[in-house]
Amino acid sequence: MTKKLISVISVILILGWIIGCGGKNTLVKQGLMDTPQAHYTQGKSLLKEGKIDEARKEFNRSIHLNPKFAPGYEGMALVYMLKGDIKSAHKYVDKSLGLDGKWVPAYVAKGRIFVAEGKYKDGINWFNKALKMDSTIEDAYIYKGEAYIKLNDYDNAENTYKEGLNALPNSTTLNDKWKDLQDIRRASAGLPPEYVAIARTPAITRADLAALFVVELNLDKIMKKRGAPEYKKFYAPQSNIMGKKEGATTTQLPQDVQNHWAKHYIEKVMNYGIMEPYPDGTFKPDEKLTRANFALFVQNFLIKVTGDKGLSTRFIGSASPFPDVPNSHYAFNAIMVITTRGIMKAKLDGTFGLTEPVPGKDALLILKKVKANL
Repeated sequence: MTKKLISVISVILILGWIIGCGGKNTLVKQGLMDTPQAHYTQGKSLLKEGKIDEARKEFNRSIHLNPKFAPGYEGMALVYMLKGDIKSAHKYVDKSLGLDGKWVPAYVAKGRIFVAEGKYKDGINWFNKALKMDSTIEDAYIYKGEAYIKLNDYDNAENTYKEGLNALPNSTTLNDKWKDLQDIRRASAGLPPEYVAIARTPAITRADLAALFVVELNLDKIMKKRGAPEYKKFYAPQSNIMGKKEGATTTQLPQDVQNHWAKHYIEKVMNYGIMEPYPDGTFKPDEKLTRANFALFVQNFLIKVTGDKGLSTRFIGSASPFPDVPNSHYAFNAIMVITTRGIMKAKLDGTFGLTEPVPGKDALLILKKVKANL
C-alpha cells in the first residue's frame, strides 16, 4: 500500500514539474529550424504572399514555442487585422508591446491597425514612433506614405517616400511607391477630386472605362462636333421604340447592365460603337479591363471620331514587334494603331502585356494622350 502511494505521489510530482517548466501551451522543439524566430520569419513571408491562414499557423507555433516571444504576437496582430478583426488585432499588438517595448515592428503594426480602422492620423503617429526608434525600418515609410495618400495629402506622402529613400537608397519598394505617386498626381492633375480615386485604383473595370469615355472625353460633345453617327441603338426590354429612324438597328441592352450604376454610360459607348458586348450577349461591366481590350476600344473611338475606317485594317498582315502579340491576335491591329501613335507603350521587357489589367493612373494618362491625338 505504501509503495502504491509513493508511486502515485511520484507521478503527481513529475506532472507538476512538467507543467511548471513548460506550461500547457509550450511546445517542445522538434528540429533545428523549429524555433520561434524561424516561424515568425516564415509567417511574415506568407503574409506578403497573401496566405493569411498559413501565416497564422506559423505565428501561432512561434508563440507556443515561447509564450513570451513578442514578434509572434505582432504577427498574429497583422493576421487578425487582415481578417477584419480589429479588436483582436489591437489585443495581440498590445501584448507584443507589453512583452518588448523596443520591438519596432510592433509599432508599425499598431499604426497599420489604426489605418485599417480609418484612423489615419493615429496610424501616422505610431509610424513616427517607429521611425524615431529606427529610421531604417522600411515598412514604416511605406505605410505612413499610404496613410497620407488616404488623407489625400500627396505632398506629405511624397516627402515620406523621399525621406525613406534618403534613409534606404536601395529600396526598390519605396522607389516604386514614389514613382506611382508621381503618376497618380500627373494623371489626376487639373481633374475633379473623384478622379484621384480612379487614379489610385490598381485595375479599372469595363464599366469604369465606359464612364471615362463619356465624362473625360466628353463623348456626346465630341461626337456631335465631329459628325460621327450612331450606328446602333440599344434599348432595354419592353422599351417604347416607336418613332425610330427608318433603317436604324435596334438591339436589346445586355441584361447584366440593366440595373448597373454605369448603365447610361455603357449605353452611350455601345450606341457609338466604341465598346461592344461579348458574343454571349453580356457586357460584364465589373470585369477588369485588359490592355488588349483597352487598345481595341481606343481604336474604335478613333475610328468613330476621325471617320477613318481604314484604321481597323491598317496593320493587318504586318509583322508584330511584340513577342506576346501574334499578328493573328484579334487586338493586333488596334495595338499597332495606338502604339505607333504613342498613346500606349510596350512594357519594359518589350512585351505589350495583353491580359494585364489597366491601372487607373494609366487609363487617365492614356485618355489624355487620346485627346492630344485629336
